Amino acid sequence: MAIVEKVASNLQLTYSMGLGKDGKESFKRKTFKNFRPEVADADFLAVANGLAAVQEPGVSEVRRVDESLLR
Repeated sequence: MAIVEKVASNLQLTYSMGLGKDGKESFKRKTFKNFRPEVADADFLAVANGLAAVQEPGVSEVRRVDESLLR
């Protein structure tokens, strides 16, 4: 049986950059690394909303990316 140990969590914000030359929507991602894995999802969202409030362009998606060690 595998033992799973969460070692870190990352906050990834996706920004809508508007339409590209090909007419498709363009996106940019920014990752904030090394959050403690025990941080609650609601706290992640609060941080993301705080960052979104002071940045342009607007955030279109918020992701939590967890890293785990398998033994």
